[in-house]
Amino acid sequence: MRCAVRVLTLAAVLLVAGCSLFRDSDVQVAKITGMTAPDTVSSDSSFSVTFTAMLGTEGGYMLDHFEAIYSDAQLALRVWSRDTSKGGARPQVIIYRDLTLEAGPVEPGEFRVIAHQPDGRDTLKTITVLP
Repeated sequence: MRCAVRVLTLAAVLLVAGCSLFRDSDVQVAKITGMTAPDTVSSDSSFSVTFTAMLGTEGGYMLDHFEAIYSDAQLALRVWSRDTSKGGARPQVIIYRDLTLEAGPVEPGEFRVIAHQPDGRDTLKTITVLP
């Protein structure tokens, strides 16, 4: 019985992961190829994080939406698209651009910078925040 419950639980987790945003055919998530951030910062100062992301037109999608979510302990970035296929076909024009965002931790400890990737994985950088 326990084995059956474990198998069903694993199947449910795989089903939910398979239906995530990253596998939705109506949404394209751009690849973030690089991230530059300091290793340590002071809790009373702000700092810059630079992401290198794939931008431009790919098929019927314009990769130009940026979703940056800040909290006291992290900054998460996703670059995604809007559907432009209804306006006619567009050539594939992909370029890599740098996006620089400012962050400022409020407490000593760790500050995480997360770059969400098209395959559902995350690129993570942990910054040590000094008092």
